[in-house]
Amino acid sequence: EGKEEAARLFLKAKTKGQKVFLRFDEVSEDEEGNLLAYVYLKNRTFINLHMIKEGFASVDEDQQFIQKDKFVKFSSEFEGDF
Repeated sequence: EGKEEAARLFLKAKTKGQKVFLRFDEVSEDEEGNLLAYVYLKNRTFINLHMIKEGFASVDEDQQFIQKDKFVKFSSEFEGDF
């Protein structure tokens, strides 16, 4: 919360001029209709992890999804950096 504009700028800079690829879990939308996807660049950069690392995203530990364990582990490595 409060980092929306910084997150948009970060995503724009990270993806500018590049193709992005989306991968979906079993559930592709949340209850509000927001798209839930894993975002990758052509060079396999995993954008979701960069969003966590930069503090623009957090892990919803109440939900089940394929990359949950990886996100939780990665998130705990950067917890002290925020």
